[in-house]
Amino acid sequence: MSTRNTPSVVRRRRVSALAMGVALVTLTAACSSQKEGAPSAGAGGSASSESCSGASQAQAQYTKAWSQTATEVGLSKLTPVQEKVCQVDTSTWKKAPKSGSKYRIAFAAQGPTNSWGLTSEEAFKYEAKRKNVDELYASANGDATAQVDNISQLASQDPDAMVVVPMGDGITGQVKAAAAQGIPVVLCSGRLGGDSGAVSTVTRQYELLGTMYAEWLAHKIGEKGQVAILSGLAGVPTAEFQKAAALKAFAKYPGIKVVTTQYTQWSPTTAKKVAANLLTKYPDLAGIWSDSGYGDLGVVQAYTEAGKKVPPLTGDANNAFLKAAQKNPSVQFALSSFPPEMSTKCLDVALDAAQGKPVPNFLNVDSKVFTNQQKDKYLRKDCSDNLWVPSTMPADLLKRLKLC
Repeated sequence: MSTRNTPSVVRRRRVSALAMGVALVTLTAACSSQKEGAPSAGAGGSASSESCSGASQAQAQYTKAWSQTATEVGLSKLTPVQEKVCQVDTSTWKKAPKSGSKYRIAFAAQGPTNSWGLTSEEAFKYEAKRKNVDELYASANGDATAQVDNISQLASQDPDAMVVVPMGDGITGQVKAAAAQGIPVVLCSGRLGGDSGAVSTVTRQYELLGTMYAEWLAHKIGEKGQVAILSGLAGVPTAEFQKAAALKAFAKYPGIKVVTTQYTQWSPTTAKKVAANLLTKYPDLAGIWSDSGYGDLGVVQAYTEAGKKVPPLTGDANNAFLKAAQKNPSVQFALSSFPPEMSTKCLDVALDAAQGKPVPNFLNVDSKVFTNQQKDKYLRKDCSDNLWVPSTMPADLLKRLKLC
């Protein structure tokens, strides 16, 4: 995470991807976010058990994601974590645009601190222009404290709706205040704890990822041996909730011993140093559970330079790691993308809420899951290391961002 910067709340201004430094794969990968507890619809509707319309279809879609993921990585079964999914009535928020002829959607973003953050924002901007939406923008620069100010300043401009990429639980009060002001808030690529007041949460389910990675690794190593857990940033829920799910899954296997839990900062450079220490202290590791493709890149580099076989790995899917794995065909892995372009789905939900259309209180973002056996299908040789794969972004946007 970056140190705090003075928050900037302005009309969207963007320089090129190279100017933002996304060509450096050593930058921190993945966005910080927080786990939401019981579903909350905020001021615009109720997700209570007494009023849970559309639950059957939405719940079935959520459950299907778990069974599909199990099939894709060759597992017989994954048991879904219970998640109450409902349609929220947002009719009390229905309104014409408050200012001018366009709806104004505020975007409290992570900031372009890494390739994931920049891609998320550019995808949002692209979709906003396509749908004739006026965007208000604030960058947290990876800092939860800065985001507190960002949300307050965005809310003071009275947008029709707001999308927030949560950087930590400390922003809950500002999200509640925005909702109380009559602004429907959509949490994007992350969650908040308790009753945040948000009308909807749009993200990839952390427990699904953490559990799937652990179960695949347990199966791959024959349910026995030493395992290291390499997580992202200490205290950041995107890392902590996946790690917690992994530990719960590994606890079912008496033959597996988690010998160490360490943090890689979602950085290949840091992960390489961590892995070099693992080689010395735990030379007999059977597998490495990781939540990051960039972390995996550092692991592969450390083991390769030491002339050692890389243990089976897990993590999110980026082009940099796939290129490294292609050079070392013996590397076995299971990956799932945490697509930055999910921000477009967040925008769609926010726009629906501003127009009074029903929205889901929780929208699980489906994403491809694959193993080393399918790496050639997902590797993009023609694209930058900073591409998150598989990408669903338009070709012209990928080209403009110098990703492909």
